[in-house]
Amino acid sequence: MATALRLGGEMAMVALCQAQSIHKFGMVRRALSHDLTTALRPFYFAVHPDLFGQHPEQRQTNENSLKLLSAHLEALYQHSYPNDDAKVLKFYVRESTSAEKRDSFKLVQIRMDKGTRDPQRFIQNLLESCNLSTDYIKTVKPTMQQKPQESMANRPSQDYHYNMEFAEFERRVKNEAASRRPVLSSWLAENAATARQRAKETADLEAEIDKLKNVLVKDLELSDARYECGWNIEHYRGCLKSLQRLAQTHRAELSTLRNRVVVFAPFTGVSLEGHVMLFTGDVQSNWIDFIKNIPQHDSYLNVVPLYELALSQVLRGIQIGRRKFMPKTQARGYANYLMKVTTSLNDFLSKQAYPDKWPAKLQEFTIVVESEAGPLMVSPTGQFITPATCPGAILVDFITQNMKLASERMTKYATDKYLEQNLIEECLRELKLQALTKDDAVTPDKMISALTDLRQCRPQHFEQLKLHISHYYSVLTDGIVCIPWDFMQK
Repeated sequence: MATALRLGGEMAMVALCQAQSIHKFGMVRRALSHDLTTALRPFYFAVHPDLFGQHPEQRQTNENSLKLLSAHLEALYQHSYPNDDAKVLKFYVRESTSAEKRDSFKLVQIRMDKGTRDPQRFIQNLLESCNLSTDYIKTVKPTMQQKPQESMANRPSQDYHYNMEFAEFERRVKNEAASRRPVLSSWLAENAATARQRAKETADLEAEIDKLKNVLVKDLELSDARYECGWNIEHYRGCLKSLQRLAQTHRAELSTLRNRVVVFAPFTGVSLEGHVMLFTGDVQSNWIDFIKNIPQHDSYLNVVPLYELALSQVLRGIQIGRRKFMPKTQARGYANYLMKVTTSLNDFLSKQAYPDKWPAKLQEFTIVVESEAGPLMVSPTGQFITPATCPGAILVDFITQNMKLASERMTKYATDKYLEQNLIEECLRELKLQALTKDDAVTPDKMISALTDLRQCRPQHFEQLKLHISHYYSVLTDGIVCIPWDFMQK
């Protein structure tokens, strides 16, 4: 049980890096000046999660922090300084590039607050904290930042520069990762015994965590308690004990948690599902301050359906969805994102109509609204994904050009998800696995490819293993075996 809960958080976001992070970093890079984006390159090369494939804890910590950093830089550029409490970014960097010290890391902590509102100064602090050279950024002259209302359409030359630059960056990252990728059978022969031993050693800890959780759920009358964060299983136990101590000293205040799902997560807030998210890096006083104000956060949750209905009506009855492979989102922020997109589309309609080629109703399609730094794309499942800041004209044109692609992907996904489930059941049975799971970012077509290849493998190395399909090789501390979906057989 505890292992399954842990996977929900520890593995859910780590593999999104290859699919989304480059794009999201690009949104920030397009917002900043060319000189500042150039100054950021050494930092991305030092902390990029794809370079930590054999170290899942360090990899996910960096992945989570890069997402927060992306949103923070975008906010600095937009002059929309957050009112929330300051957050601390945590990055692992290698202590040395030498082979013998390649697996030694140090943890760098960077505070994000309203004290540093100058992007150039913030980036310089970032580089200094990681012991990276700041010679270049010190030569950069302060430049006028683009106004928030300027259209994304006015950035073509920067987009081109970003595409060329990050194509090279991604190539270098993937080449380094591929050069160290072993053959699956050889890797399993070396690591299967270690995985089984770790699973055995973790069993007692998992039993203790399940007991702690069940007692806490009953004591506070919770619907459930879950762990969805990038720390190991020992940290989950610490979170449960912290909440238990709060229950002893602030019983009345914790009454607002009754009949709620409490999730130990990478942020504090109320999720779109109504779950109470508690940031695992916060002190107990911050938890209790937030818990006291849950009714205020619930007010945003209550208006989300109204905002979704408004956007659906503006877009001819389109379905408002949530991305099937996305991290948790706060209700407060999501409500604002919906309002921004609806306003942009209404501005568009005040000047012109939707294209004649559009059907009278769009109810067969689904749109997902994400943060300002999100991508504009058609997801592998056929959903339209849009950032909240996308101008109405650009969004309308994007939907017009991609309706056929969205329909094709929806049809393919509807077929693939059933084939995927059948293959999972066959692999569990034929390889005698104890469990078979995957990262959320491993889409059905990739999972089908991996499972088809797995069925050709010999079962002796897999027996009683907890196998997780991801983007890298690793044996986690609780014995879960992670393998890339595109593993090499020979």
